[in-house]
Amino acid sequence: MATTVRKIFDLAAAILFTSKGGDTDYDQYSPLLLERLLTEALPYENAIRAASGREELTSAPEINAIDDTVIDWDDRITRGALPHGLASALMIDEEDKQAQMVLERNYFVEALEEAAPAVLGYVDGEEE
Repeated sequence: MATTVRKIFDLAAAILFTSKGGDTDYDQYSPLLLERLLTEALPYENAIRAASGREELTSAPEINAIDDTVIDWDDRITRGALPHGLASALMIDEEDKQAQMVLERNYFVEALEEAAPAVLGYVDGEEE
């Protein structure tokens, strides 16, 4: 299922208990931060695609705004990992939330690792 940039932002905002327009820094920097996170997640998305026989991507999409641009990636990345990564990135300047920032970053990395197959062609203990 494809997910929009706005949905990823909304899921991250729910972690932070905020919304679009609630913090101008969040609104301004979220597109760039999300673009960076997509670049980090690209190898994981490509591993998922390779495992299912789909064409791999050559680059992550550019994100220019919090809008209805569709990101047609695996839901475990777009709806699972990316909101945690974005929430973590948005907490970088909040001194009272440094522990939560690290936890959210760890959730991001863990979700990426759980989403992508570690060894292609190996599923549930059985070689294909």
